Amino acid sequence: MPVDNYGVWKGHPVDYILTDRQNCLNSPQLSLFFHDRGLKGTERNGISINGRNGTAGPCRAAINITSGDLHDSRLVYWVNHRLDQNPMVDKLSHLKFGFTAQDSSGSQGLGLDYIRHSLFNSTNGRLLPHDIPGQFGDIIDVMVPSIKQAVEEDAEIYIFGSRSQNGNEIHNIHMNQGNACKFRDDDGVFKDGGLVFHFQSSSEWLGIFLAFASQAVHTNDKSGHAISGVGWSDILRPDIIEDAVVIQEAYVNPAGPCGRCKSVTLSNRTNRAVRLESWAIRNAAGDIQKLPKGAALRPRIDRPFELEDWALSDRGDTILLLNEQGLRVDGVSYNLRHGTMKGGSIAFKR
Repeated sequence: MPVDNYGVWKGHPVDYILTDRQNCLNSPQLSLFFHDRGLKGTERNGISINGRNGTAGPCRAAINITSGDLHDSRLVYWVNHRLDQNPMVDKLSHLKFGFTAQDSSGSQGLGLDYIRHSLFNSTNGRLLPHDIPGQFGDIIDVMVPSIKQAVEEDAEIYIFGSRSQNGNEIHNIHMNQGNACKFRDDDGVFKDGGLVFHFQSSSEWLGIFLAFASQAVHTNDKSGHAISGVGWSDILRPDIIEDAVVIQEAYVNPAGPCGRCKSVTLSNRTNRAVRLESWAIRNAAGDIQKLPKGAALRPRIDRPFELEDWALSDRGDTILLLNEQGLRVDGVSYNLRHGTMKGGSIAFKR
């Protein structure tokens, strides 16, 4: 039978704890703690009374950050920054704080279904491991910024999953259909888990949706059982870090003293934002200029970064892009002819 006690829990997130490489258990989780009384900020005074059974203390969402599959432990991660365009947002916004059970298996209820609902573009999913060195390469890197922002901004959160027997926790916050044999009994339609955040200050509705790499892409409309052997790992490319950010062009020789500053334009080739804080530009002489504090690139965006006058020579130079560990991410070069070209950008062919 499908997962028990399925529904959606509305609250305010207050804290989180995660299991990383240094503190790894058999089933690593991100524990998201939240209150569900509807009180905001200082109104809570650090105390929460669960709206259903009166138990003191914050509620807990247990979010899997790795799969129990011995052959492939990766998760699939989707994010939708424009969830406000989905009609379910109207229903969610009218929910009371606390847990709302969803017993109906029909499409008219609030139950999520990754296959039968248009929650995200399935081809934009990312296959991610639990926790690896560096930035943007694992599930922790991509999930924590949104959760941290939700805590800091006291956002409203809607958690889809199955409520525990003790009433204070919610589990199965991931796709709950198309499972392999071990978890086949959990299959069901319109009973998928997920996280929806409402950032009221910006009116943004953000959805985070998780699946296991081994779960099936196609499932039966009634049982939720897999009807093909095709899993998410078969249709999604592994996340590629190399060439994620490249040097697109350089502006080396300003036209006159009042011209624009020297700059390099960096291009994000991925479908995810990339933080560039602590990254740097290095020239052939070994001189290094760090990118500005808070520097970042949105998905599929090119952005120029101004450089000091000494950073690039107009007699030809090499430009290296270094990550926060000082490792080369990309490199280009130009000659004297390009360097002496006043007022024009040097485009690097890819």
